[in-house]
This record gives sequence, C-alpha cells and structure tokens, in this order.
Amino acid sequence: MESIHNNINDVLNTTPIAVAYSSISSGHIEYINEAFTNLFGYRLEDLSDIKSWYVNATPEKDHYHNVIGPFIDNTNLSSARDIKSNLICKDGSIKHVNIYISKLNDKKIWYFTDFTDHWVAEERLRARSNMLEMVAKSSALKDILSTIVNQIEQENTQSICSILLFDKEQGCLRVGSAPNLPNFYNEAIDGVQAGPKVGSCGAAAYSKKRVIVADIASHENWQPFAQLAKEAGIAACWSDPILSSTGELLGTFAIYKRYPSTPSEKDFDLINFASRLASIAIESFRAKEELEQRAYFDFLTGLSNRGHFFDKGEEIFKSTAIEKTPLAIIMLDIDDFKKINDIYGHKTGDQVLKKLADISEQILSKRDIAARIGGEEFAFLLAHQDIDHVLSIAEQLRHHIEKSMVLSSENERVFFTVSIGVASKGKDTHYCTLGELLNKADKALYQSKKTGKNKVSHEVYTNTPSLF
Repeated sequence: MESIHNNINDVLNTTPIAVAYSSISSGHIEYINEAFTNLFGYRLEDLSDIKSWYVNATPEKDHYHNVIGPFIDNTNLSSARDIKSNLICKDGSIKHVNIYISKLNDKKIWYFTDFTDHWVAEERLRARSNMLEMVAKSSALKDILSTIVNQIEQENTQSICSILLFDKEQGCLRVGSAPNLPNFYNEAIDGVQAGPKVGSCGAAAYSKKRVIVADIASHENWQPFAQLAKEAGIAACWSDPILSSTGELLGTFAIYKRYPSTPSEKDFDLINFASRLASIAIESFRAKEELEQRAYFDFLTGLSNRGHFFDKGEEIFKSTAIEKTPLAIIMLDIDDFKKINDIYGHKTGDQVLKKLADISEQILSKRDIAARIGGEEFAFLLAHQDIDHVLSIAEQLRHHIEKSMVLSSENERVFFTVSIGVASKGKDTHYCTLGELLNKADKALYQSKKTGKNKVSHEVYTNTPSLF
C-alpha cells in the first residue's frame, strides 16, 4: 500500500496543478505536491488538518461556512468542481483559485487551479473603465485617484498606496489620495519638496525615475522622516514618478510596506500599471479643466470672461431677487489705454491688464464675480453688500491702481489710472435685469470719464411697481 501511495505521490508531483489530499475520517492533510508549495508557499509540515487550513486561509469567513465547509463536512461526497475561492498564501498574498474535489478510497483529493492572473487582468480592465467613466462625468480628481489607490490595494492586500500631485509653482508634492495612511503622516508629507534625497517620492519626483527603498530605517533618503515612518508603521517605500504623455511630471505613485522588502517582477508590473492609470486620470482631468478654463475665463488675466460673467451673474441676480438682498456692479475702464499701447507696446499693455486683475483679486472677496468683459473693460458683481461698502471697495480699487505700476520692456516705470462706474439696486427694486444694471454702471463710468477720469461715479437703479 505504501508503495502505491509513493507511486501516486510521484505522479502528482509531476503535475503543474496544485494538489493535496487529506484523510476523510480525520481530516489530516497527508500530502501536498510541489505545485501546491509553489502556489501557496506552504510545506507539509506547516499544515495540520484540512478544515483548520481552510478556516485560516479563507479571507471571508462566510464564504468558508457557506461554500467550503459543506464539502469538508460531507464525508459521502464523491466529487465537486468549479468552487471559486480566494485563499491566503503563507506570505499573506491572496490567490484566486478554482477548487476541484474527488474521492479515492479513504482520501479526499483537492485540486487547485490558479486564475489569479486572469482575475487581475479583468480587475485592471474594470478599474481603467471605471476611472475613465469618472473622468467623463467630471468627478472630483481626489475621488478618481482614490478609486485607483483602492484598486491597487485590493490587488495587493499587503500594500498601502498613495498618489501625490506635483505642484509646479511651488516645486512640491501635495497629497492627492492616501486613504489608508494615517492622517498625521499625510499632513506631514503634504507640501514636501522634490529633491534628490527626499524620501522615496521626493527623490522620484526630482529624478523622474523609480526609487526603491527596501528598508526605510537604514536609508539615507529617509533619515529626516525615519521617526515619522516608524510611527505610521511603514518600513519600505517604492515610488514611481507619474509622467504625462509628453514626459511632464504630474506626481508620484507609492507603494508602502509594513516590513522591509524589495519588489518582485509582479510588483513592478503593478507599479507600472498604477502609474499609467494615474497618468491618464490626471492628464485627462487637467485637459478637461484647461478646456473649461478657456471656455469660462479670460486667457490673459485669469478672470471670468464676458460669457461666464453673464451666466454666473444671472444666477446671482435671480437669487438676490428672491431673497430681496442688494446687488451692485462695479464697471472699470483703463484711462488712455490706447496711449499706453502706442508708447510702450502691447506687451506692456498686457502687463497693465494683468496688474489690474491681480489688484482686483486682492481687494474683492472670493464670492464676488470679477470679469474682463472687453479690451480694457472690467466688471465686478457684488451681492449682499450695502452700497456704502461697495463704493468703499470701488475707491480702494481706484486708489491701489493709481499707486501701482508696471515696467516696460525697456525697464521704464509705467503708471496708469482707471475710471469707475458703480450701479446698485436696492432690495426692493423691481423689474431690473442684469443687462439694465450693467448699462447703469456703464453710464456711471462714462460720467467718470467725462468729468476728469481716475474717479468713481455712482448710479442707483430705481424702478418701483406702478400703483395703477
């Protein structure tokens, strides 16, 4: 009998399918072949009985009780096939397998067919599709990036992932998504500068190359952050630069590990996939953002354009009418702008327009609508503010602009002034449209020009309902 078992074992050792058999009466695992060890990482001495192994190896306990358990407890079962299950390997990774069962004398033979690669391919395809759908629906970038991070962490359950976004103006990295890293850690690294020896992500951003740190505690890049990493429970960090289709740095994708470790070939494949997916997401989002910027904002000053001013203005106009709250428009025109262009050139004229926009953004609140509505004409819509406050803001604009200057291409100091018209409607005003209020502001502006320039004039829109 022993020789027969040895012969069977020899045969099973040659098959590429993972196989184990257990005693029907005791459940004791009596044999596993080499393919089983290669798949799950266990040796025979690591295992006791089949039930204990399945209980420990099944991530979802309901799945064990509802799917696996009945086949173990049923001693009369002769065969079963296509039982899909996720099983935890010795190293903590998860394999997706089909389980087949057959009965031979007093043994149950268990066959495991690995379809993890197929599952991974399907999940990655689904993740990419979900991500593109979110981009198409204009979802928030943070939500899109979180979807990518969650997908990678689901595929590699031993990993904690993060996506940092590169802030080009500040030369630093901002947290895009890192839902499973501690808040204190994310707060500490938010704004970290790119540099050749700044952790893993800072170095990857600086070099635009992958940076693998297998042991944070002993790596020079991590010396300033070693205690922070220890408190966060991370011991290794592999970071990949996220690059656009033209090679521009968009951010970094990082995989953290709780123990010192180096990536396998499959890990490299996962990092490549995540970086590409993040690149598509960020680049698509920014392209869409840029199109919206062009559609709604003035390309030179960054303020709203004429169309966006009227769109947003109509919304605010209706809400103030319903709420019976005041509304005002400040209209502004640069004095003798043609002369500035003629004397100093159009580049200097553009600098004047930008300077004016900068000053207006400093003085106005974020809830106000600021727009460039013509060549050198600007309009500002202020809601829920009384007229005295609006006139004070208009005077601040006039004063700050009068005191400002730009440098010409030949380094000459160029000063300029503006004429301002203000039109307001009270909370009890009836039958007033946005266009009518803008016309009133334009008349007030004309009055400022006519009476000497560099001043503020005010018109009140009055239109009360007739009693007859």
